[in-house]
Amino acid sequence: MAKKKKKDTGKQSKGRSIVQQAEYDVSLPKELVERAKRDIKREKYLTPFKLHQKYNISLSTARKLLRALEEEGVLVKFSANRRSPVYVPKESAPTKTFSQI
Repeated sequence: MAKKKKKDTGKQSKGRSIVQQAEYDVSLPKELVERAKRDIKREKYLTPFKLHQKYNISLSTARKLLRALEEEGVLVKFSANRRSPVYVPKESAPTKTFSQI
């Protein structure tokens, strides 16, 4: 027996609405941000993988956390590598970044 193909009714598949997409977006817990701010002072440098191992969070959450801390002025991007950017605490940041040399 051959399977019958469904006729195309012209309707597009239903994607996520804006509300549903907002539910899937992960916001950073305040506790995690505060704990990271305290611990950053002891680190020489930070990468997404380093935070992933230390706090047992996903790499995408670690990247979001690093970007958020950079926007707050706690961190400075030292090397803007596509895969794994390197950040340093603002207090110990060199005057020139690796990409400016």
